[in-house]
Amino acid sequence: MKNRIERRRHLRIPLILPVSLRTPQGAIKGKTGNISVSGALLLFLKTPEIDNTFQITLKSPENHDMPVTCEKAWSGSMIAEESVFNGIGAYFTK
Repeated sequence: MKNRIERRRHLRIPLILPVSLRTPQGAIKGKTGNISVSGALLLFLKTPEIDNTFQITLKSPENHDMPVTCEKAWSGSMIAEESVFNGIGAYFTK
């Protein structure tokens, strides 16, 4: 097993929020798997085709829209909540 160097600087919390990813083909609905002050794990049932920089809208627990510009750190399939999701590690840039 390889040793991985932890590069995160901020604590992540397991917060699930609705998220909408804007693509040229339209919006794709998903959710967060966890979130920190600098980024989030985004989970989608369909594989979104995105550039390295992309726009999402997070829905707060109070039902407020929070538009965010993100940069893709990584993407790939993963299992969460007994389902297979397409995950994107995203840094918040704006």
